[in-house]
Amino acid sequence: MRNAHAAYTHAYRVKRLEEQTGTWHKAKRLAEYVTAVRERATSLTPGHELTEIKEWLTFAEAHLQELINTATTPTLPMPPTPSSADLAPLLAQQAFANRTSPHSQMRP
Repeated sequence: MRNAHAAYTHAYRVKRLEEQTGTWHKAKRLAEYVTAVRERATSLTPGHELTEIKEWLTFAEAHLQELINTATTPTLPMPPTPSSADLAPLLAQQAFANRTSPHSQMRP
């Protein structure tokens, strides 16, 4: 049972790590895009289009900051308490591994 809990915790943390990595990549791509839009805005003359781009930049930069904060301050997550249904596949895997292990065949 302890091994199933450890496997559940590990799987949960790997999933969150992959999500954090995805958020980091998303923030990086968005930062590049925001920079390109900002550079484009410098060539525009005052008017409706420039006003809309400035409003968009305000929104996009705020959203980008949220992503950056999430991606650059990772924490080691504690998984929720697993249910019996969460542990069942892990316990089944362990039972199968124990039956097929060469060590389980060796009996004095």
